[in-house]
Amino acid sequence: MKILPTNFNPKSDSGPNSFSRGLLNMLVDEGKISFAKTIEESDLEFCLIESPIEKIMPRVTRLDGIYFNTSQDYNSLNSNIKKTYAESDAVIFQSNFNKNLISKWFGNHKNGHVVVNGANTDLISRIQKADMREKFSDREIWSCASSWRPHKRLSENIRYFVEKSDPESILLIAGKGVTKEDFLGFESLVNKRVFYLGHVGWETLISVYKASTTFLHLSFLDHCPNVVVDAAACGCTIVCSSAGGTSEIHSNKKIIIEDIDWDYSPIELYSPPRLDFESSRIDLGSEAYDLSNACEKYYNIMEKTVEKSKNL
Repeated sequence: MKILPTNFNPKSDSGPNSFSRGLLNMLVDEGKISFAKTIEESDLEFCLIESPIEKIMPRVTRLDGIYFNTSQDYNSLNSNIKKTYAESDAVIFQSNFNKNLISKWFGNHKNGHVVVNGANTDLISRIQKADMREKFSDREIWSCASSWRPHKRLSENIRYFVEKSDPESILLIAGKGVTKEDFLGFESLVNKRVFYLGHVGWETLISVYKASTTFLHLSFLDHCPNVVVDAAACGCTIVCSSAGGTSEIHSNKKIIIEDIDWDYSPIELYSPPRLDFESSRIDLGSEAYDLSNACEKYYNIMEKTVEKSKNL
């Protein structure tokens, strides 16, 4: 099957691009797909979120989030996503939260599928755990990583760590976008118990996750963050919010902090509410979801879409 990826940047580290890069590369390695060089030779358009081209072939769209932040012109920002959604032969949602949100805003899709993001556990197994004994001795390591924006709640991650971890434990923070405001009230802990790594590559992140007991992701209304998928595959206990799709990610152990019960109406995304850490529940016993399982589901959806178009 020859596919034409659209709105896809294989060099980007963003969640949609990094997951799709791993997905498509695995399907190529398995001999199931190849990349078309032109529209004319394509069997299928594989679109990320919204398509930049007019629909002239079967289209499968992998959705991320949509815009609902009241600080933005969300109707205008959503217009092409909605058009792409309506024209797609099949759409893939990352979580039930993702599906419910988009269905509420755009209506139910005639051929929608929920496929949770998977981790490349084979590749992860080949990466060594970060050896931090020289710097941190045997202190317990917690970690978190994101492209940091206000709704990712870095300050809440730090507060949870301070309140719930052993006093000798350390927190490693990775990712772009960290500001001084994220550390307000915790300045005395910086470079003593809380350390900022900056933006690091994927393999470095995996080595850090493998050295960590706990991964924090208290983000507000996230969909299916790949950093959590990978951290769960590395054996971390996941601490996340109940609002959004993060709590649906497969993990051996999740601590889920109760968040607001959102009705999918427009909201001030960058002003998330403060969490009550005592209002929580524990979810045990799900193995990390493997990328190969997700690949099989994606390919089946692609194959059925192409076959259906040939029979029309």
